[in-house]
Amino acid sequence: MNTKEYNLDLIEPLVRTQYGDYGGYIQIDGHSGADLFKLCEDHGIDMDKYFLIAFSCGEHTIGGIGKREKLHCSAIVLETKDYGNNFDEIQKKLDSDNGKAKAKQIAFEVSYSDFGKYIKRIDFAVATKLTKHITELKIKEIE
Repeated sequence: MNTKEYNLDLIEPLVRTQYGDYGGYIQIDGHSGADLFKLCEDHGIDMDKYFLIAFSCGEHTIGGIGKREKLHCSAIVLETKDYGNNFDEIQKKLDSDNGKAKAKQIAFEVSYSDFGKYIKRIDFAVATKLTKHITELKIKEIE
């Protein structure tokens, strides 16, 4: 993953668990590339009014993942009336505003059974806090 393609510092505050034992990165592939937009639309967000810039989801229960059968999701969106209707228009507006933006966070829930309609692949890696003390790491794969 080329993290330079994303400003992950903007979304770091959205990720939290009670203890934060592990932290890391994730990548998701949708079925057609705009499936998170469709997920938002199918769960009540007017995607003509908003443009998705970030998405978060998680399970926050002490009973264990899957017990509620739903994921709590949040869409971080820009209003199209203020920023534009597509990527290029919004990028131009953000550039003219020196990268400053005001977003809205809209929460909703998605059942686990529906989540697969929007997400094709998911891959994540997490690390322990011990990695903060490592400056160089060579990994040997063992099969």
